Amino acid sequence: MATNPALSFGGLASGLDTNAIIDGLLKVESIPLQRNQSKQQNVTSAKSTLSSVLSALTAVKTAAQALDTASEFAAYDVDSSDSASLTASSNGSTSESSYNVKVNSLAAATRAKSDVQTSATAALGQDGTFDITIDGTTTSVDVTAGDSLTTIASNINATSAAVTASVVTDMDGSYLRVVGQATGAANAVTFATTGSVSLMMKTYQNAADAEIAVDGQFTFRNSTNTFSNAIEGLTLTAKKVNTTGVTVAVASDVDGQAQKIQSFVDAYNNAVTAGHLASGWGGTKASNPTLAGDSAVRSSLDLLAQTVSSSMSGLSGKYNQLAAVGVSLTQGGSLKLDKTKLKSALAADAKSVAQVFIGDSDAGVDGAMKRISNAVDRMTKSKDGIMTLRIGQFDKNLEQLKADAETLERRIEAFEANLRKRFTSLEDAVSKIQFQSRGLNGFIGNPSR
Repeated sequence: MATNPALSFGGLASGLDTNAIIDGLLKVESIPLQRNQSKQQNVTSAKSTLSSVLSALTAVKTAAQALDTASEFAAYDVDSSDSASLTASSNGSTSESSYNVKVNSLAAATRAKSDVQTSATAALGQDGTFDITIDGTTTSVDVTAGDSLTTIASNINATSAAVTASVVTDMDGSYLRVVGQATGAANAVTFATTGSVSLMMKTYQNAADAEIAVDGQFTFRNSTNTFSNAIEGLTLTAKKVNTTGVTVAVASDVDGQAQKIQSFVDAYNNAVTAGHLASGWGGTKASNPTLAGDSAVRSSLDLLAQTVSSSMSGLSGKYNQLAAVGVSLTQGGSLKLDKTKLKSALAADAKSVAQVFIGDSDAGVDGAMKRISNAVDRMTKSKDGIMTLRIGQFDKNLEQLKADAETLERRIEAFEANLRKRFTSLEDAVSKIQFQSRGLNGFIGNPSR
């Protein structure tokens, strides 16, 4: 509104406080706009709250996806008897066992040096190319008479060849040093020259593969020191040659599995709490009256509860339900992990417990985690998710409320302008009457005029 009472002089003729009258009338006229603005605040707050619930539901999906494969669900305690020679870690589903692993050799990259030169920076007076070949691909580096060892090293590093060049100066003089960036026999580096370039490269470390032997029966070679396929579910990293052998022991880590499951339970419970606070539940009132008993929130929580409590028919093991392996719903709608029950189930039939979470692809049965991920998708999909559609409704409500507010503001501005016009007309009329009255009184008081 464009009212500025400080610049208005209403009521000078009539004696009425027209500014106060206009302000009072405008306050009454503005009540619908104030209600509109209050609704906008409530709808904006409700939308923000629903967005938080949606984020919490998305976190449930993320937590479920972190447990929906064999490698993710499994947890193992892997120990190496000599970590200075060999380290081992779990990278998937394996089994309790022990292995003797010998480190016969480590992977190495080519290391070579040139013949000695008197200076690192003096021009060599050579002209031609310095050729580097790796796995059949040759990179030629141009050499001119004014180039020094330092210049050549810099030019080598400017190419795409997988080597690093430098200049090393010792008590005998300066050398061009070239080191391959990749280990393994297939990545060996060889050198050649053309023209008058006479830098003779001597390889003092040959590129080589790493080699390990498992239980003295199985030999593996690799271009790096890391072996991820030698023992199923384990990653072995060779650190030092050890031909005596390192004992690698693998044991199930039940506490580790329980911790992974607890992370999912925590994410689930966070979503339930967010939903209950948003729409109200039991003795808890909705955080926003607009969301009290909201159907989208209730439907989403109901769908989650139905999914986690349902049985998975088609599984062949001892268990086919989360509750049977220690993950059950409470009366409040949250999940609770019974670690004792979980440990007992794992001891009785670990494979069946895993299938409850990850399913059985051979039987075409999805596990609980996949089912929960799919359920959350129904709530959060960008186009037709339960929660997404509800948030979209609030967006439309906000658009309509804002449009209504603009209409109300224009009506109030017009109403104010009309009031001021009318009161101005009133003042003009009163002023004219007062002027005429003063003239009449003057005439009556002096009849001789």
